[in-house]
Amino acid sequence: MRRTLPLVVLLATPLVFFRQVLFYGGHVIPWDLRYYHLPLADFVARSLARGELPLWSPYVYCGMPLYANLTAQTFYPPALLTFTLSNLTGGERLLYWLEWQIVLHVVAAGIFAFLLLRKLGCGPAAALAGASVFQLGSFFASQAQHLGAVNAAAWLPLSWLAVVELAARIRWNWTAALAVSLTMSLLAGFPAVTAVAAASSLLLALLLATTGRARKALPGVVVLALVWAAALAAVQLLPTAELARLSVARYRADFLDRGGVPAAALISLILPNYYGIFDLAKYSGPWEPTFLYLYCGIPGLVLALGGAAIRRNPHAAIYGAMTLISALGMLGSSTPLGRALFPLLPAAVRSSVYPEFAMVSFGLGMGVLAGLGAQTFFGQASARLQWSVAALAAVDLVWTGSGRPMNTTSLAAEPGLTREHFDGNREVLERLRALVRRSVPPDRIDTVNDSMNWAMGAHLTEVPTAGGNDPFALIRYMEIRRLLTGGERWGRYYQVRRVDSPVLDLLNVRYLLSRTPIESAAAAGLMHVGQLPGREVYENPEALPRFFLVRRARPVASLEEAVALLASPDFDPRAAATVEGTLPRLAPGAGRLAVVRYRPREVELDVETDGPALLVSSEAAYPGWRAYLDGRPHPLLVVNGAFRGLVVPGGRHRAVMRFQPGILLWGAAVSAAAWLGVALGLAPRVKSLSAIIRRSAATTA
Repeated sequence: MRRTLPLVVLLATPLVFFRQVLFYGGHVIPWDLRYYHLPLADFVARSLARGELPLWSPYVYCGMPLYANLTAQTFYPPALLTFTLSNLTGGERLLYWLEWQIVLHVVAAGIFAFLLLRKLGCGPAAALAGASVFQLGSFFASQAQHLGAVNAAAWLPLSWLAVVELAARIRWNWTAALAVSLTMSLLAGFPAVTAVAAASSLLLALLLATTGRARKALPGVVVLALVWAAALAAVQLLPTAELARLSVARYRADFLDRGGVPAAALISLILPNYYGIFDLAKYSGPWEPTFLYLYCGIPGLVLALGGAAIRRNPHAAIYGAMTLISALGMLGSSTPLGRALFPLLPAAVRSSVYPEFAMVSFGLGMGVLAGLGAQTFFGQASARLQWSVAALAAVDLVWTGSGRPMNTTSLAAEPGLTREHFDGNREVLERLRALVRRSVPPDRIDTVNDSMNWAMGAHLTEVPTAGGNDPFALIRYMEIRRLLTGGERWGRYYQVRRVDSPVLDLLNVRYLLSRTPIESAAAAGLMHVGQLPGREVYENPEALPRFFLVRRARPVASLEEAVALLASPDFDPRAAATVEGTLPRLAPGAGRLAVVRYRPREVELDVETDGPALLVSSEAAYPGWRAYLDGRPHPLLVVNGAFRGLVVPGGRHRAVMRFQPGILLWGAAVSAAAWLGVALGLAPRVKSLSAIIRRSAATTA
């Protein structure tokens, strides 16, 4: 028991912390996990169950490259295990498996922090106390909804441990371990936390090197590990970089001129419910409530302050500085320094950095200081007193933070989404699916005044929508959509305002949903076709099919010119389409088109026409889509600003559009070569973590 007690506690306390979610039934982790991450995960899991790669989703924004969206965790090994377990158990309990994925990452975070503290000279009880402060404190208690953030944060203490090992002696295997930990953080799907892990690891290396506790080459080794991590994750990183360049994510700096945890949150270090965040029905503050919980426990705070103040501890100054710098970064523009510096950062940096997520390195810094403080004050005390201090730190955090709104909610109060019901109502989903599935492929819906969950949950409900709510919405598509909705260019979610626009027909929007009657419906030619619980349903009889033929092309030189033409009152998408590039030769005549097969990454069409015609779709254009006519490669065009099209000559032909992203192959090749380097580096001495655990257990014994 003495050998295994710390690891058992670090396994058990997260299970106790999330006991309502894991064991009681009727409770789930709230918010983004259910409404953003679950739909993405469900699409990936279902694709894998069919033996397909989840490359392209047709359910939002008229299509988007899902594999390039790193928040889907397509290439993250623990997530692949979760998808497999879900599929093996029928696929209906994916949310529960995702909750286990979160909790087990919290377990891993505690174990890695424990190993870090043992390396820093803490005894088992002191290391357990410090690890509990990190594991059960501010970040994991308040950010449980963010699947990728929690998963990425779990690898942070391993990154710091690798830097500490490299400070003692620069070795290839620990360089590889640092690279792998950063890679896993990146593949977990929340780059803001990965940025914190990379920056804090480099900062730790600089502090160790400048204070003479490591060789001057250490920061360079860390930079090498960062480059190596980018190569290891290239299979995800290259597609994501391409998507970021082509999506509204590049415009995030347009509206983000500040960020960070409010300075007012610091009071929660002592009074965790000072602002009433434990009952959100009564909370009325101006801040995001999850960032108002910085509590690391009263025992943890006392130990951390003591650990930072002890001069004779060789590590106190280093980790005190790490914690202070992390706190300043976490507060962001809440401080005068942050307000002055943040706007000066390059737009590319401001668009990808969330200062508030430096909370994770602040939490780890507090945990390390707490462990150092426990070792200094109680390291020579009786074993019973040492373990009592560790137990007190953990019990305080579980008692205070467990079962709070930011990590637990009731299904009775918030039914959410599943494959079979929408906000707890099975009838809504069944009847709407029956409507859209009258055609192949299904017609799209959109909303005028209805729930955002139609856009958020489309991957899960499989009701295709022309809307969406994703930070990687394609720029081209959103520029066309804004003709219906208005809004800023950086926006990702807008509901329809102009129900009379022909763009609505172009996007294959057959049905509009609204909680209230649409006053201009009759004037716009919409037909009221019924009611679903809580909403009105209108049909757009003029909606164009997903694929159709036109005989006239209007040349444009840019997206802006295409948008201007589509916005003009005389533009009729049934008769003409804009084409970027070489203008095709078309001829008048009749034509016929039938959908033979429609899959997320492949469309097969049977086309017969009297003369050359332009095949137009409302399927989003994106690099990697290729066209084939009668089995031979055929040029694919960008039509109407954002969609795929091709010229079909006279006669009967079989046209195929297939998504074959070459960048995925390049990324996979780079990753494979980099992982081979890891295998070669670790193979001679595969001892790292297992050896540390054995040494720790032996020392404890």
